Amino acid sequence: MIFKIRPMHLSDLVAVESIQAEAYHDYFLESVQVIERRFRSSPATAWVAESENKVCAYLVGYMSKVGKINPLNEPFSPVEDSDCLYLHDLALLKSAQGYGLARQLIEAAIHYAINSFVSVVALLSVQNSKQFWQGLGFSESINLNEAERGNAKTYVTGNAEASYMVKRLLF
Repeated sequence: MIFKIRPMHLSDLVAVESIQAEAYHDYFLESVQVIERRFRSSPATAWVAESENKVCAYLVGYMSKVGKINPLNEPFSPVEDSDCLYLHDLALLKSAQGYGLARQLIEAAIHYAINSFVSVVALLSVQNSKQFWQGLGFSESINLNEAERGNAKTYVTGNAEASYMVKRLLF
């Protein structure tokens, strides 16, 4: 299979919704309206992977502040004095796994951050993904204030955990 990484378009949101439904437990599914509002608030920080003109993976983020977490199923809250690129959602169809697409999408985001002179990429790892992110150079950060810890808990269900992670970029 040949894959192409490209910026996300509004017309990709139907595929994004379908990928999200396959990739996540029901608890993590976000409404189509929230997905669209998020995309419209920060289209430059959204990418897809496609093969044969079919979107099979995506990554969406937004500019933020280190230590700030947006609650699950709420619109992005980009900040004017941002100091990091926050990666909110990475998902792949099962049929697209094993081709390195997650890494390629993350590399596109890191490239964007570097070109924007942003030295930190941050995220909240969920669904037992901490080791995956550590393998890409992210490390856990526990310096969250009480409000942000509360926002992080909106991503936790059952005995699962959510870990705020950062990667410092060198340029």
